[in-house]
Amino acid sequence: MLEPMDIYRLTRYLREQGELVTGTEDVLARYAHPAWLMDNFPVFLLNTVGKSGICTFLKEGRCSVYEARPRVCRLYPFSVGPGERDQDFQYLLCTEKPHHFAGGIVKVKDWLSQNFTEEDKDALKADYDVIPTLGRNVLAMSEKEFRPLMFQFLYYRYYNYDLDQPFLPQFRSNLEQLRKLTGGGST
Repeated sequence: MLEPMDIYRLTRYLREQGELVTGTEDVLARYAHPAWLMDNFPVFLLNTVGKSGICTFLKEGRCSVYEARPRVCRLYPFSVGPGERDQDFQYLLCTEKPHHFAGGIVKVKDWLSQNFTEEDKDALKADYDVIPTLGRNVLAMSEKEFRPLMFQFLYYRYYNYDLDQPFLPQFRSNLEQLRKLTGGGST
């Protein structure tokens, strides 16, 4: 699943690499497809290729957008969610492949400081603050009520970014528009 910051970061990176992209809409059209998260929340998923379904950015066994890779790739082999008991986040080690750390010990805090910026943390916090409300509001709507709002919903979530401006202020403004759009009011 691609998050808004992922799209912003990928678009800027691809533009810097000389790819003909002018906005997030170009990257979404070429490299992602829309899907429903839990039947009520529209998201974009990164395209895959081939029978094995590998990432569209995997070239010759290497990530071709490593510097701008999505959050899920930045976190691998960890997963992150909102924490409990006054902790900002809870980190979990993915254990589907027991050989991940056969060569030594990795401290989560060291690994995260190398792969997860303050901007990443702030964007994730802002998203986690609004996602439950947006999800409830969208779920409470009938399909007939939500259908005319879907483009606006996706617009504020994924498209409404000026690549020459910082991400976080734009993202926060877009989240506020999404709250209003879905009947959540302002913060």
